[in-house]
Amino acid sequence: MTEQIFQGGGKIQLKDLESHLSSLCQLENVGVLLGAGSSKAAGGKVMKEVWQNFKDANADLLPFLKDDCKLITQPEIDNDSVNVELLIDQVVKFIEVSTIRKDNVAQLEQVRNQLYRSVTSAALLVADEFPKQAIGKLDCLSHHRNLLEKLISNRQPGQSAPAIFTTNYDLAIEWAAEEVGIQVVNGFVGTHTRTFQPHTFDLGFRNVNAQGEARFGHYNLYLYKLHDSLTWMQDKDGSITELPSSLAYRQAIQPLIDHGTFSSNQHLIYPGANKYHHTIGYVYGEMFRRFSEFLGKPQTALFVNGYGFGDYHINRIILGALLNPSLHIVIYYPELATLDGLDPSVFNEAQKCIDKIKKMKISQITIIGGDDAFFNSFVDMIPKPVLFPKNNTAKILADAIRDLAPPKDDF
Repeated sequence: MTEQIFQGGGKIQLKDLESHLSSLCQLENVGVLLGAGSSKAAGGKVMKEVWQNFKDANADLLPFLKDDCKLITQPEIDNDSVNVELLIDQVVKFIEVSTIRKDNVAQLEQVRNQLYRSVTSAALLVADEFPKQAIGKLDCLSHHRNLLEKLISNRQPGQSAPAIFTTNYDLAIEWAAEEVGIQVVNGFVGTHTRTFQPHTFDLGFRNVNAQGEARFGHYNLYLYKLHDSLTWMQDKDGSITELPSSLAYRQAIQPLIDHGTFSSNQHLIYPGANKYHHTIGYVYGEMFRRFSEFLGKPQTALFVNGYGFGDYHINRIILGALLNPSLHIVIYYPELATLDGLDPSVFNEAQKCIDKIKKMKISQITIIGGDDAFFNSFVDMIPKPVLFPKNNTAKILADAIRDLAPPKDDF
């Protein structure tokens, strides 16, 4: 397969990319932006699959959306080309108008709830195993574990811990970090009641017994969930708390999945153009401020994987950050080759953004397309650190410790 790797407007070879990635991993600040595509291998779904799930489960609602509301067309239904983000926006607006006019409110709310249910189902990753313990050890999360081990171990003495920014609601990063023993700083603190305290993003972990060069290494990573999380809930006083996955599943997720019951306490920002409006809130505003601040730091690398460039506000931050001359961005976009065969006049917003970035032809940006752009390939491409020579280090150690346990008959 022909390599689809571009830097500064020209093609480069895979070996040059590998060398470039090795250099970037040594920069002062290293971050990763993950979108829905990064969780697909772990059981997640991209937006087209979210629509297919909604269509298959709600065939009786399609005529209402097509004929009565005229929000979708038959060709869009047949081709599975319905824009879920736009549809959710339109349905929410219709509900606001219908509430005043007092017509079709119940049916519109049913459509909204079913769309929310499809989006939430796509973010569960492990279906009804979601509330169980030790999810991070599952095989479907092996590349997430490998990613975290590589990011942590590539850090040098005195450098900052790696940062992960994600638009995903799922818990892939949290589960993987828990399995490999990495502390996640996500802005929430507390043992029994975890509330959002943004100053925690300025803190880190270290070994107080280590001296000199022995203090090498990191014990934590920073996680910024730009569009909320399945386990974040809003209290009656408006504060945002983080719940254990089992409790969040029982209180809000399971009622929505099983019965289509939407809880106002499930403070998710569902896909749609109105996401930008929601992000001015306290928690979301802080997350995006940190994202912009990170991209403005000197000697910074950002790897972008699984993100389809469909969010205008994120695209604007990324493009604006290129004014930082020491920022390097590596974009993984599997559909890159398809842009060459399309008329630019039919590009969607995401395609327009990628096309614009490619045509900028600046050396700060590297774009990878094709099979090498998928999440598993991206993780495999990151240089293998010395401290974790094997991809399954955590599992090997856990199995060894378990084998040391005495037989139950000895108690």
